Amino acid sequence: MSNKPADKDSKSKSGLKKAGVATNPKSSRPQPAAPRSESAQTSQGTKSVTSGNVKAATSKASKKSPVKTKKAPKTSNKKATISQARRKTNARSSKVSHRFTKQDKKKLQGAYISVKNRDRNKPVFSRPSGASRRGSLDSDKNRFFSIWFLAACVLLGLVGRAYHLQVANAKFYQEKGDQLITSVRSQHSYRGMITDRNNLPLAVSAPLATVSFSPYDYAREYYELKRIIADNPDKPKMQERMQKRLDKMDLNRLAAASGFPVANLQKAVGIDPNVDVSDPEAVKAALPSGAGSHYLPLLNKVAPEIAQSVSAIDFVGVNEKVFFQRYYPQPQPNAQLLGFMGQNSSDADGGYEGRAGIERQFEQVLAGEDGKVLVLKDAKQNSLKELKQIKPEVPGKNVVLTIDSRLQYLLYKELEKAGRVQKARWTTGMIVDVQNGEVLALSTWPSFNSNNLNEMTDENQRNRALLDVFEPGSVMKPFTVAAALDSGKYTAQSLIDTNPGSIRVPGYTIRDHNNLGIINLATLLQKSSNVASTKIALSLPPDGITKMQRQFGFGAKTPLQFPGESAGMVATPKEKEIARRATLSYGYGLQVTLAQIAQSYAALGAGGVMHPLSIVKDDTPAPAKRIMAHDQAMAIVQMLESVTVPGGTATAAAIDGYRVAGKTGTSRRINPEGGYYTDQYRNVFAGIVPASNPRLVGVVLVEDPREQFYAGLTSAPVFHNVMKEALRLYSVPLDKPLTMKAPTEE
Repeated sequence: MSNKPADKDSKSKSGLKKAGVATNPKSSRPQPAAPRSESAQTSQGTKSVTSGNVKAATSKASKKSPVKTKKAPKTSNKKATISQARRKTNARSSKVSHRFTKQDKKKLQGAYISVKNRDRNKPVFSRPSGASRRGSLDSDKNRFFSIWFLAACVLLGLVGRAYHLQVANAKFYQEKGDQLITSVRSQHSYRGMITDRNNLPLAVSAPLATVSFSPYDYAREYYELKRIIADNPDKPKMQERMQKRLDKMDLNRLAAASGFPVANLQKAVGIDPNVDVSDPEAVKAALPSGAGSHYLPLLNKVAPEIAQSVSAIDFVGVNEKVFFQRYYPQPQPNAQLLGFMGQNSSDADGGYEGRAGIERQFEQVLAGEDGKVLVLKDAKQNSLKELKQIKPEVPGKNVVLTIDSRLQYLLYKELEKAGRVQKARWTTGMIVDVQNGEVLALSTWPSFNSNNLNEMTDENQRNRALLDVFEPGSVMKPFTVAAALDSGKYTAQSLIDTNPGSIRVPGYTIRDHNNLGIINLATLLQKSSNVASTKIALSLPPDGITKMQRQFGFGAKTPLQFPGESAGMVATPKEKEIARRATLSYGYGLQVTLAQIAQSYAALGAGGVMHPLSIVKDDTPAPAKRIMAHDQAMAIVQMLESVTVPGGTATAAAIDGYRVAGKTGTSRRINPEGGYYTDQYRNVFAGIVPASNPRLVGVVLVEDPREQFYAGLTSAPVFHNVMKEALRLYSVPLDKPLTMKAPTEE
């Protein structure tokens, strides 16, 4: 009898197995198999349930309300027993299924709903051990679209980035990349020459070369070749090639080609034979460092042919740089006129530009335009190869001056002689062609060697004839006479009473050296009468003198437009300023340049026609302008002849065979503390030759002579010596018989 309940239990278990419910031998609670969907868990009133629900329901029911079955006779139908157990189990499982928590539902995931039964919410069983955990088709679709959306975003970002790099900003990034491996280098153009009127060179650019050696590059290459040989013992051919390259690096070859001591080269490279070439840090420590480790000049500023002898051996670490250096064949006479070259701070390649004089004034014409070359560079910014020419160079043009280098040399030598003899501060002079205003010579002493700027100082680099202003003194009296003639109140025969040799004006007494009495205008110029000049000025309107001075170009820059040129100053006095009106008539109270004096005297010599000064040959010179009547101008020139004949103040300016017209000017130097120096003078002489048919004008200034104090003794002799040769060089006909000297008896 004890075995009957066991039979019932075994039958119920077998029934459950057939129904798809698994049993646990250790526990009376069945182990549910996870359903594939939540719909199968919550469905009620259905004929079929999942095996998991059956197990769960059976397990819970066995604990809370165990099933009590009546003993069936042995003859009961086996099918009836199984059917009865199924009905009870289904009823309990439907009640239990409603009590599943949300967490239990998540654990029971894994079953899937077939497409066929999806609308009916009918669960489809599978074997418990092989239940799927992929989830539903809806969740798969969400994951599918999410993954593809992310992939599309990533792809779109990559495409956008590629477009940004390769299309929208392709040029920008290409330039950035090119900057890492290429650079644009300037290709300096050939600077034009400066020549004189006869095409003789005054300034030329000579090609020069500098050859340098880099001990650092040499040592680095040496250690690298040693390392390759040591690291490849099984490659004899490679070792042989490397050894040949080492043999070519013999410093004796470089010393023989350059003439540089080999001991100095060996000391500079400092090769250590014991260094471990396989250790980069040891090699780095052994490389040369400090001054001269990257640049050691072997040949400095030599002809390219000489530099080529060193460059031709193709030695490691040897570099050659070719450049143009300005050379001045006639340095001292032309130093202030031509100026000099200086390094251009805005040029990365260290180019030069004109800093003064003609070199600066015509910089754009002379320099041309530099070219640009794209070069391949290494990590140390060294040029390896020229890739292409971006912009071709445009050579500079030559500038042809009106200067005659022969007269320039003569003028400078005479100025130097006078300056040294008279112990003057400085001297300057100028020669002008009367017929066209061309400047034939312009020089200043002391000067400097333009090829060696170490000799240059603030004083000797000034072009005094154009930059310095001064009170000219009596050299202005011809323009006072011109104002008198132009006014109509005076003629060439007019007489002026200078008695008693002085005249009183408010605050001053103006005197002549002697009482000249009653004199005409020619005597006024010959004797340089201050009293007669004062009386003319006071008889004219207040602007009578200054108006004529401005007509002759005073108070304005000359057409030369030289860098730093001064305009001077001519101020018109008021009617009550009697003293100023008087002093202006004999060259005080105004400031002029020597170039303005030369221009004004050239206008007198041209018969009252002003030819603008020019220093560069031009096919279309500036038009001339008449500033006074021809007969009046020539009358003044004839009056000026009396200055250079016996009885005048500048007999030393006379030239045998030529009529010379001129005027001296001796003025006191201004004291910066006020007033004038009593022992310092400025001597000026301006002359016109030949007076009968003027061709040349020369002006000479001697500043503060210490031996003699009058222009007739200091400046006039310089004019005589220079103009005598100038007349001969230009084959100007004589206009006066030569003076025959009686032979001396022995």
